[in-house]
Amino acid sequence: MFRYRNLGLLESIDLETVKSEYQRSYLMVSILLAGVAIVIVNFFIIDISVAQFYGGAQVYFFTILWLLIMVAYEAIILQFLKRKLKAQQTVSDSFKMIHSFIEVTFPSLILVQMVFGYEMLAIIESPILAIYYVFIILSILHLEFSISIFTGAIAAIQFGLIVYFGFEYVTPQAAYIPTSPENSYYIRGILLVLSSAAAGFVARELKNRIQSSFDSNKAKDELANLFNQQVSREVSQSLIKDKGATKRLEATVMFLDIRNFTEFADTHTSDEVIDYQNKFLSPIIGIINQHQGVVLQILGDGVMACFGSPVENALHADMAFQASLAIRKKVEQLIADGEIPVTKYGIGMHSGEIVSGNIGNENRKQFSISGSPVIIASRLEQLTKKYRSDILLSEAVYGLIQPGKIKLNCLGEEPLKGIGKPVKVYAIAD
Repeated sequence: MFRYRNLGLLESIDLETVKSEYQRSYLMVSILLAGVAIVIVNFFIIDISVAQFYGGAQVYFFTILWLLIMVAYEAIILQFLKRKLKAQQTVSDSFKMIHSFIEVTFPSLILVQMVFGYEMLAIIESPILAIYYVFIILSILHLEFSISIFTGAIAAIQFGLIVYFGFEYVTPQAAYIPTSPENSYYIRGILLVLSSAAAGFVARELKNRIQSSFDSNKAKDELANLFNQQVSREVSQSLIKDKGATKRLEATVMFLDIRNFTEFADTHTSDEVIDYQNKFLSPIIGIINQHQGVVLQILGDGVMACFGSPVENALHADMAFQASLAIRKKVEQLIADGEIPVTKYGIGMHSGEIVSGNIGNENRKQFSISGSPVIIASRLEQLTKKYRSDILLSEAVYGLIQPGKIKLNCLGEEPLKGIGKPVKVYAIAD
């Protein structure tokens, strides 16, 4: 019974190997069927003297029969491999070697019957020898150097034994005496081995290139995953697509800050601090992502997020506003469930034109956004302490959103540091 490994979901290289085996069997069936057609056509159109040289009609019919048996065998293997592909399983090298041995033995059995059954020694000069080369060439798709060499060696040994015992024990009829000396046929066996070595070299190079391609893609995936842990997927894709080019976009910037975090950090162990940060920030980041926002920075005691950059979004203000409401609800739930202690926080939001791009030097660059919306959003987050409100938004955000049943109160205009004119501020009416 053939052994196989059940790998669940196969690694890409293993899957490519099974696919290669399947393609090889598919090609083999096609070639053998073409061989059957060629033999049939030749029987009707070839010169009668050539047909008689190879033993007449019985030899042709016998060859067709064996070719059809080979087709049936390859069809069974094809279905076997198809099931393995569907089940995400691969086969061992021992299966490949046994399979190759059986394949090579088929043309050898044809020669044995012709030489020893019909005493037609001249059949060793027939095109049947080419079937060995077909198996050797297609052994490349086994993607194993050793199996290609094994295929050629088995073919050479079997052919050499047929030649040796044929010349030693068969007394052929005069019409079927081979035209070449015995030693010349052994040279053909050597050529089979040399051909298999060449096929094995190609198989090894092909497998190495597939492995190299797989390793390269795997390394890129690992790098992308690592990069996506540092910045969002949208940022990484934007950097790859636009190569960090500077863009101006209308967007909404959100700042979120945990109140009295330093105090908490000073009175708890490092493990407790990290656990608290993860339990608080993880769902917050998830909510921002769900609302098509991008977390640009994790500040330890808060986050800086942007809605509408680097991926343009006409509903950036609504997305940011709905995200803030979802954050409020989630924090209340975390506190009620005892996941985190009672936590005060502040969120500030402002909409406007920002500049986004990759800043830094040749050694260190970072995707960043700049412009008055960043400054104003940060100042509004700080104002939440003054107004004892967890969410503040500017008039720019207020003018772009659909608050629905949520009532917003205008708190008046606030002069902000670094901003030329006062900004009208709104808060959710509790």
